Amino acid sequence: MRCPLRVLLLIAIASPTLADFAIYVGKTNDITDVGVTFSSTELQVHEHALLSCSDMGHVVSISASTNNDASKGRWACDGCNGLAPRDWIISRFEMYNRNDAVGHATDHPFPLFNRATGAVTLYATENGHYDMRDINNVFLGTCSRPVHPQEMDCWQLISATSLTHVFTCTSDLVPNKGLWVPDK
Repeated sequence: MRCPLRVLLLIAIASPTLADFAIYVGKTNDITDVGVTFSSTELQVHEHALLSCSDMGHVVSISASTNNDASKGRWACDGCNGLAPRDWIISRFEMYNRNDAVGHATDHPFPLFNRATGAVTLYATENGHYDMRDINNVFLGTCSRPVHPQEMDCWQLISATSLTHVFTCTSDLVPNKGLWVPDK
């Protein structure tokens, strides 16, 4: 009777710890001059969902690739279009995840997640579910689209950001601690 208990205990210890994280996509509109608005599409990775506006303002945002190719930085998507993010039919969602994914123009760049995998790509499987794979097609975890995604608008002094929860993922990858920007 004690032997099966030991085996289960060893399996539990040897198994990687899986964590959940959430991926949000949104736009920030900055008013740079009277009547002039600058808009960018950005991605944020959070350790949890649902968010508050203070969560949104403390995470480094990653801009979308201009040519839908995340092999050299940023993020890319097949199915992200002019519709609201909750209505996107996404077949591929790719995030650059090399050692210089965040802060590559600084002296201290780091990967988007706790370890560099080259890329983290979500491939649609069925019914709003996705396989998460690295640059070598190694399985990293699973993701799903929320049925009723959180959509939020947050206003700052000269800008407004809208975010939509597009994926909830389970993996042994966790968002890099460097993504969190503390209060000053």
